[in-house]
Amino acid sequence: MRVIESILNDNIFFTKEQNKYCFIKDNNDRPEWSVILDNYIVDEEIDLNMKKRYINQRQKTYSNGFQYFFEHITESNGVIVDLASGPSGYFSPVFDFLKDDSIFIATDACKSIINAHVEANNDNRFYVFDIDLDKSLPFKDNSVDAFCGNLLNNINNYRELLSEVYRCLKPGGKLAVIELFFEKDSLTYEYLVNENAVYSSVEQYTDYCKSIGFNIVGSQIKEEIIGKIDPNDLLPIGENDKCLETIVLLEK
Repeated sequence: MRVIESILNDNIFFTKEQNKYCFIKDNNDRPEWSVILDNYIVDEEIDLNMKKRYINQRQKTYSNGFQYFFEHITESNGVIVDLASGPSGYFSPVFDFLKDDSIFIATDACKSIINAHVEANNDNRFYVFDIDLDKSLPFKDNSVDAFCGNLLNNINNYRELLSEVYRCLKPGGKLAVIELFFEKDSLTYEYLVNENAVYSSVEQYTDYCKSIGFNIVGSQIKEEIIGKIDPNDLLPIGENDKCLETIVLLEK
């Protein structure tokens, strides 16, 4: 815990309980989407069954070649922060790569998801931050060794978040993202361009990252996806719009 508190901004509000740090003062300060999601999980009595999700994600990592992603963020020993961790448990293979004296921090703003991660993972290198990622990150400049994220396109202020990540990373620090990039002849691509979304294309994404100082050190297409992954997803617009699930590796 001393390591974590040493990299937090001075005079920042937080409470802590074991391996959970909360940076949100109360429900009035909590993002609306997270309150809606939390109420849904509670009201529908949904069992997130995070331990099972961790097992499934480990299997996916080794069967689909995602080691590339985890090797990048664990190359340096130190503090690794996962952005908008969500309920998928996609990050669970990181503990197969994480060095003994490293720390891994999951982040989310939905209380049910946060508590599910806390209950499912008793690794002493694991911490959970209850945090609103549409606000400034709580870390000092040049304090974090690596960040990662899986489908960060639900962050309202994605550009600002990338700038915050750059600020917080140590020189030489790593960022790895898994993102969906739609083909340029699709309705979804046209929509994202009109919305000026930073993830409208891999070129738009990497150009912005380079403009704030990142170096692009690698990318790898993992899967071609047609249509919606989940019926409730807002994107894609077109029923047969195609996107490429892509890993992008960056360095400060």
